[in-house]
Amino acid sequence: MHLRQLSIAFVCVALGLSACTEEGADDFSSIGNETPGDGDGDTTGGDGDGDTGDGDGDPATGDGDGDPTTGDGDGDPTTGDGDGDPGPACMGTEAPAGTPTVGQQASHWAGFTAEGEDWDYCEMQGTPFVLVISGAWCGPCQDLAAGMAGQASSFDVASILAGLEAGSLGFVEVLLDNFNDFGEVSVADLQAWEDMYPNDYVHLVGDPTPGQDGTEPLWIYLGPVHMGGVPAAILIDAAFNVEVMGMSESLATAAANYGG
Repeated sequence: MHLRQLSIAFVCVALGLSACTEEGADDFSSIGNETPGDGDGDTTGGDGDGDTGDGDGDPATGDGDGDPTTGDGDGDPTTGDGDGDPGPACMGTEAPAGTPTVGQQASHWAGFTAEGEDWDYCEMQGTPFVLVISGAWCGPCQDLAAGMAGQASSFDVASILAGLEAGSLGFVEVLLDNFNDFGEVSVADLQAWEDMYPNDYVHLVGDPTPGQDGTEPLWIYLGPVHMGGVPAAILIDAAFNVEVMGMSESLATAAANYGG
């Protein structure tokens, strides 16, 4: 594991402590307060089975089998109506708020792809995934990426790769730094990384934070995991809860529980 500059560690500690006092949760205050009705039933009384209530849920909220605060159902996640999908349930507190804790929801974050498109971790909904933070300049990070590309590597990721191919596991790698220094990542950096370590099953994401490292939300949030070095990883389950923390622990558990 490659250590980042010592001065950066002090920045991270300072930022991390202050970040823990600020809530970054998305505002869901309006969810579930809309006019009942949506789906298969009576638009004046709800949906679901067509009763004046709503499916198996609460007629006052227009919610099917789920919770109006999560948008649980087959309907519209913004109305909390229906019987199925969790809608915005993946939207936890926004990193770097909070501290990663096993059994609790991982903080929400987003980035961009090698195509320059926005990417949000909600896209992993329903699939457990290994989340790795890396720096493009970092030798051990390149070693892990080589293994994920099926190249020679000191990391044993054969079962991880099998899980990716089977669809039982996901893998998200977030580049925090570019190839030259601790500065921000560009689309060109992601494209170069993909050219060197191709794997269509790996979600390669760039951190959008401008400036030097030490201010990236994931770097601050995952401070208890990386301890100043990269690559670092946590395993996030299908419900977006932290399942395991630590690189070797996350890879081993992912291989055992979701690998091929």
